[in-house]
Amino acid sequence: MKTGKLNFDKAVALKITLYFVLAFGISYCLHLLQTILPLHGIKWILNVGFGPFLSAIVVSFLYKTPLKVDFFSKTKWVRKIEFVGLGLFFIGTIINNIVLGKTDYSLIILWSVYALYYTLLEELGWRVFLGNELSKYSFLTVVLISTVLWFTWHYSFPNRLITANPFQFLVLIAAGSAGMAEFYRKTKSWMLVALTHALVNVNPPSLPTLIIFLAVIIGLLTFHESKNKKANVTCLR
Repeated sequence: MKTGKLNFDKAVALKITLYFVLAFGISYCLHLLQTILPLHGIKWILNVGFGPFLSAIVVSFLYKTPLKVDFFSKTKWVRKIEFVGLGLFFIGTIINNIVLGKTDYSLIILWSVYALYYTLLEELGWRVFLGNELSKYSFLTVVLISTVLWFTWHYSFPNRLITANPFQFLVLIAAGSAGMAEFYRKTKSWMLVALTHALVNVNPPSLPTLIIFLAVIIGLLTFHESKNKKANVTCLR
């Protein structure tokens, strides 16, 4: 049974606090090492992705609650949506780059794979770990907590996005937290939330591709949710 109260039990509060402290600390410390790392891509993965990724693993290990995740869902209908999402992500990103005049296809594919790899690391913490820990609480509680923690964590590696307009960035973080929290709540798919995040991060970001991706994914989720409800009603008769 879900509860809308924010005063969740102390064990959950301590676990999430430890996760955040470690995620912030790891990202901050690795950010200090950026001058000795040769490639920007490697620096970004270490600075950003490894903080929440390693923190989620360490906290889950300490509390003996291992993260049971797979790249692709074991639920058949969710797996279909994941593959549709992968297709939309890569095809949309490649077409968008071609429209912008970029023809180095191998580099486009490489950076698309990198963007997805990075968001898989980050989303293991912000969506999978937090989503599982807060699963018995209301959707609003999940969004509020993940928004505050995710936004604050970005200050461990301050960049132009957050320093130029913090309020605009907070709105973006809140919208992303709500959307991806809903995706994870309905599917428990690590891949799906990572794909959504990657589409926002790809350079350059493609708004038409993102809109098409969200429209298709939301449409498929709604279709399968309706289909499952009808099947349950039929079984009860």
